[in-house]
Parts: sequence; C-alpha cells; structure tokens
Amino acid sequence: MTVKQKVRLAVALLAVGALLVLAYELFFWFTHVYEDNARVQTDITSISAQVDGRIETIPVREGERVTKGQPLIVLWHDDIKLNIEALQTDLQLQRAERQRLVADKTAFEAELAAKQGTQRARIQALEREAAQLRDRVKLAEHSVARTKEYFDKKVTPESTLIAEQDKLLMLRGEASLLSGRIAVARKELEQLRASQRQLEAMQERIKVAGVEIERIGDAIRKQEVALGHRRILSPIDGVVGRIRHFPGEYLEDGVPILMLHDPALFWVEAYVDESEIRHVRVGQAVRINLDAYPWSDFYGRVTQIGSATATEMGLAGRIADEGRFGSPVERVPVRVSLDDPPPVLTPGMRAEINVRIYERIRLW
Repeated sequence: MTVKQKVRLAVALLAVGALLVLAYELFFWFTHVYEDNARVQTDITSISAQVDGRIETIPVREGERVTKGQPLIVLWHDDIKLNIEALQTDLQLQRAERQRLVADKTAFEAELAAKQGTQRARIQALEREAAQLRDRVKLAEHSVARTKEYFDKKVTPESTLIAEQDKLLMLRGEASLLSGRIAVARKELEQLRASQRQLEAMQERIKVAGVEIERIGDAIRKQEVALGHRRILSPIDGVVGRIRHFPGEYLEDGVPILMLHDPALFWVEAYVDESEIRHVRVGQAVRINLDAYPWSDFYGRVTQIGSATATEMGLAGRIADEGRFGSPVERVPVRVSLDDPPPVLTPGMRAEINVRIYERIRLW
C-alpha cells in the first residue's frame, strides 16, 4: 500500500469516526436531557445565639463531624455564674431562716400547749377547792342557825354563837377570795388562748419565707436558662461548615456564627431549560458526573421538579429574560438524589446530570 493510499485510508477512518461521534452525540441529544451547570446541595443549618454576647470559645473546627448535643459555641458567661452563686447563697440563707421559724413555732406551740394545760389543771383544782369550801359554808350556815336557835332558848351561851358566826364569816371570805383566784386564772387562760394569734403570725412568716424561697429558685432557674443560651449545642449530627466569627467577637442575637450540614442529605440541583423540562419527570434515572471525581459515574433519580425556594427564585431572576424577581424564567429547578455518594462531598461542588428520556433505552 502506497503512502497516498494510507493517507486516504486514515482520512476515511477519521471521517467515519467523526460521523460515529456525531451520530452518538445526536442520539444522545435526542434521548437525554443534559445539564452541565449543576451543583451539589444540602440542608444548611445556620447556628446563631439567642442572646447578645462575646464569643469565649468555639471548640470545633471547620470540617469536623459533630454529634447532636455537642457544644459548638460558648459565649462569655462569668457574670451569670456569679449571679447563680449569689442566688444560691441567698437560697441557703432563706432556707435556714425558714427552718428557724419552723423550729421557733414548734417550740412556742409546745410551750403554749403546756402552759394552757397547766392553767386548766390549776383552774380545775381551784374549782374543786371552791366546791369544797361552798360545802363548808353551807355546814357553817346550818351550825350558826342551830346555835342561834339554842341561844334563843337560853341553852347555848352568846360566845358560842359569836364563834360560829365568826367561823362562817371567815369561810365566806375564803370562798370570795377563791372565786377571785378562779376568775384571775380563767383570765390568764384566755390570755394564753389569745397567744394563739402569735402562732398564726409565725405561720404567716413561714409562708412568706417559703414564697421567697420559690422566688429565689425561679431566679436561679432563669439564670440557668440564660447560661444555657450561652452554651450553644449542635441540634443535629452533622459536619461543621464555614465558621463566620471567632472568639473575642461581640455579636448580637441572631447573627450566624457557623454553619452545619448533614453529610447524609446531599442532592444535586440543576436548572433545566424550559424547552426540555417536559422530558423530565419524578422518578427518572439520572447519571451524575462530579468534577471532583472525573473518572467516576454516580447515579440517582429525579425527586423534585420545580420549587419556589428563595435560592431558586434568586437564580431564576438572574437568568430571567428581564433579570427581575418574578419575571418569566428560562430554566426550571430539578432536584436529583444521590444513590451512592462519594466519601467526600461538600455543598457547591460542580456536577453534570444526564437524564434518560426513554426508560427503554439503556446506555448505562
């Protein structure tokens, strides 16, 4: 074979190859929806503080895996600790004061009960003595009456009558004095019963002390909640993304400090031309090529077509005919799942998607 023939053969082979490539591309074009400007996305959790404060420490680093409940950010909180310690001291003092009041009330109540019992026993004894004295007075009255009768009959001398009358007068005087003593004893018992009001006043002071204990306890719990707001914990198991602020910075509440994402919740988001969106439906198989893994193919399925998230609307505004939010868009957002994602995947990675239009055509 001459050189000229070899050249012609080579040209022919190149032409055939070009035709085959063109035919494959045309076939691929008519059987696939292709989009090369796709991005890896995930749910981003923005972590911020609920209160104003200065960052004390951030015990995690970008890219570090964290578990739910793990501390992410610690704000300066020495003032709250001091407040809690002071309130706990006040609480201990108030509890001691309440215990003292209860002890005083118990002792006073026991003493009062003993005094009342003693006074009632004294009154009972005086009343028994008064009853006996009344009997003696009655006997003395009968004796005086009999002696007077004998005196009138000239049987008994006048001295005997006078002696009996003096005895009766003495007994009546003793009875009068004893009645006075009983009246005084009863008044004293009434005064002891009036002291019952002191017990009620002491009980009120105990109640006030209990209310004060509850108030201090509520204040401590409030400070503990404030302390909890200064220790920001991870709400999910995830990976730390970008850290926006660092120890020493003073931030207002709601300012994002760092970002978290769940490594198990990645998807590819692409915007398909509206002229081809009719070929895409939920559940279709998708081949995915990632720029980070140029020699590997990944697979997934269409999970969502069209959404009105702020990010998507923002992108729609950028590619809209008039470039304004709400203007007619030229592309429709499509979300694609990843069946078996690579071990290292981060939001924002570039990707390409190929969606098979006809399920019966198997190219992979």
